[in-house]
Amino acid sequence: MERPEDEMTGSVPTWLERMFAASKFYDPCDCKDRCSKPAKYYCMACMIVVCEDGMEQHHKSSGHSILTAYKSSGVAAFRIEDLKQVWCWSGIQRYTINRRAIVYVNQKGGAHRTGSSNGDAKCGTCQYKILAPNNFCSVECKVKAVLKKIEVKEEEEALNRAKRKLETTDSESPSDAPKNVAAGVSFRKRPRKQSNPQRAPLF
Repeated sequence: MERPEDEMTGSVPTWLERMFAASKFYDPCDCKDRCSKPAKYYCMACMIVVCEDGMEQHHKSSGHSILTAYKSSGVAAFRIEDLKQVWCWSGIQRYTINRRAIVYVNQKGGAHRTGSSNGDAKCGTCQYKILAPNNFCSVECKVKAVLKKIEVKEEEEALNRAKRKLETTDSESPSDAPKNVAAGVSFRKRPRKQSNPQRAPLF
């Protein structure tokens, strides 16, 4: 399990990055039994969203780590006490549900969604209004921001490597003119013409 890192300085574990490509929380479970129970459990080992039956039968019994999503205002949220064990949630706007601190899973901003009118800051990813000093409205928005920062850093490192390689190549290339040539030394291959050329004999 990856250790939580400071805000915007760590990496995004694979299970968390792939979570947003999986089925949505609280959609009908897509397990082989085709049950109608909501999928609210995320298996961090298999990287899929499952219902309670699937979690108990195939994942929890195998010792896989499970993250539970709870419903708040109709959308999925993680309890901070659960999330902080596996990833650093700092910088995300926190809320309270049933006296427990939570953070929302998915991006909240978008068309016609600007957040609370009391918000004095904006999410750095989707511009949803939040309270300072928070930087993100959801786990998804922070994940996107961290991945973007990693991508930019990798591009800068690649560019710097290319520049260093070019500078090394230039410094090792031979000069156009020979250096440290002794005075009076000639490198002419063909001899100069005679100062008093002789005529060829007539026959």
